[in-house]
Amino acid sequence: MFQDDSDEQEIDTVLSFMTRAACPDHKMCRSKWGYCGTGHEYCGDGCTAGPCFGGNNGGNGNNGGGGGGGGSIITDQNFACAFNTIDAGTRQSRLNGLRNSGWKPSNKDEAAVFLAHVFHETDGLKTIREYCAPGCGSHYAGSWCSIQGTPAGKALGIDLLNSPDLVEQQQDIAVKTAVWFYNANNMAGPAKQGDFAATTRIINGALECNRGSGYNNQLTRVATYKRIRHCFGLGEPHRNPVC
Repeated sequence: MFQDDSDEQEIDTVLSFMTRAACPDHKMCRSKWGYCGTGHEYCGDGCTAGPCFGGNNGGNGNNGGGGGGGGSIITDQNFACAFNTIDAGTRQSRLNGLRNSGWKPSNKDEAAVFLAHVFHETDGLKTIREYCAPGCGSHYAGSWCSIQGTPAGKALGIDLLNSPDLVEQQQDIAVKTAVWFYNANNMAGPAKQGDFAATTRIINGALECNRGSGYNNQLTRVATYKRIRHCFGLGEPHRNPVC
């Protein structure tokens, strides 16, 4: 049976509504990282659902060179240089998780900033779970479950409040929550400019910045950033990396 133009338009309208319904609000877009929101980060390049306006409107979010996330900026070689304290098999598995997430840095500065924070927060990708907090539990009052778990889970469409260990158990979820935090806190802007201090302030400003109680921890973070910059051939930071 043949369909006329009006039938096709009706089908397109229905499909469009169905894809938008995947997000809480029809004005929201589902980004290439798999969560919902408005603005260029969500509706721009790589947007998969909703009122997209990017070049990859409706795409799968993994387009681009280099096999997915990171494009040609994050390669096997510079990733191995950055995460040099884990075995090759674990490192390749972590890299595959990043690539499958669809995240792509805009430039080498952003890649170095992002990976430096990832290295610092995960002990070089040796662990996804905090060493001092082995689980949220029903009465856990830590920041991940109460502050990050709920909005991250809602954005990703996963019940992370009641099942926080999914972040540790499923690598793709771990990467997506990291990227969610990065984007939800608008870290991309300063990261692209190589402003590492500004991104540290977003993550742990009250503790690490202005010589707070975690100042020495910040210095370790900065040392990691400087090392990873060299993995991308960037040399020393052009901005003060200490907040």
